[in-house]
Amino acid sequence: MQLEKVIHKVKRGDRRAQKLLFDKYVDRLFAVARRYAVNDELAEDALFQAFMKIYTKLPEFEYINEPALLGWLTRIVINQTLMDRRKELSTLYKVETLDEERHESSWIEEMDDGALIDLVNELPDGYRTVFLMNVVDGYAHKEIAELLGISESTSRSQFFKARQFLQKKLAQDYGQAGT
Repeated sequence: MQLEKVIHKVKRGDRRAQKLLFDKYVDRLFAVARRYAVNDELAEDALFQAFMKIYTKLPEFEYINEPALLGWLTRIVINQTLMDRRKELSTLYKVETLDEERHESSWIEEMDDGALIDLVNELPDGYRTVFLMNVVDGYAHKEIAELLGISESTSRSQFFKARQFLQKKLAQDYGQAGT
């Protein structure tokens, strides 16, 4: 069935169309939720809550094309996962002030994807969340701060610490420091 027709049916509350939409995107969106959740169970919970929001907010969404839909779905999943973790995350952050620092990701681009994922997964929760939001999902520190309920300087600090952690691990494990 054509995606636009499925969306139209979901907007009207058609359960079969909801299942089609869910089945089409569940794996991809679970991977997104998993990046921000502590474990698979919490990612799954956030994903199901996100789908409930998707079904209720879909009538407000104007379908343009599949990439726009996927971006909208992804943002809802990220926001839901972060909302579920907000209280937990707020205890992980310590307010610090750092000068704004520019970063380059050239060392990331040169690494094997599996090795990079393993390194990022070693980051403490707070560092990993900010790092992923900035590098993978393209959020600015101001947006990260708003979504996590922290200050912009804390977001920058967490990113800076994540970067230092990764550089140290790279030097130890791979004999390179990165930038």
